[in-house]
Amino acid sequence: MGPQAVYQDDNARPHRARVVNDFLQQSGVNRMEWPACSPNLNPIENLWNELDRKVRSNHPPPKDVQHLYQMQQAEWQAFPQRIFTTLVNSIRTRCVEFKNSQGGYTHY
Repeated sequence: MGPQAVYQDDNARPHRARVVNDFLQQSGVNRMEWPACSPNLNPIENLWNELDRKVRSNHPPPKDVQHLYQMQQAEWQAFPQRIFTTLVNSIRTRCVEFKNSQGGYTHY
């Protein structure tokens, strides 16, 4: 990152908690203004969801934070390249659907 970097989140409550706000401010992180309840067009959310499902499907569940981290790393490395390519290629369709819905609901 660097001094020109800007942090973007989705306004989820955990991202706006006082402890997070304090940390970002103390760290000098610039935060992008983002309207509440805005549609999420960022395909990374689909990856987080898929990673969560993969980790939760492991048996037994992680026993501690370090084990969870290792499981996440292993699942991330196991993602086939086509998942990333498909999501990147979906950006145009996401934007067109968003425009056509005039800022309303999209299936993304």
